[in-house]
Amino acid sequence: MSFENLVAQMLVANKHKLYFYTRYNKELHRNDIEIDFLLTTGNKISQKLIPIEVKSSKNYKTTSLDKFNEIFKSRVDSSYIIHPKNLVIKENNIIAIPIYMTFCL
Repeated sequence: MSFENLVAQMLVANKHKLYFYTRYNKELHRNDIEIDFLLTTGNKISQKLIPIEVKSSKNYKTTSLDKFNEIFKSRVDSSYIIHPKNLVIKENNIIAIPIYMTFCL
């Protein structure tokens, strides 16, 4: 939780409005997609979404981010994972950045 708060402070310092996304699955009786932060880019007509997942451990899964990208693929610009590892550009337009690069978003 403190890792997410640190990222939130860095994003707000860069003048971003913070949004999040969650989807409740009635069959499973729980949330099946949770995106930590959603940023927007572009104007109101051609607005794109930038989903951001914050991971504090070195081993993690990107299930929620993958599902979100599949559902909203026409509206997603690029996706980010903020994690304690080095910079990695993954498949499906996902960019994993270390926490100190958050100010670049």
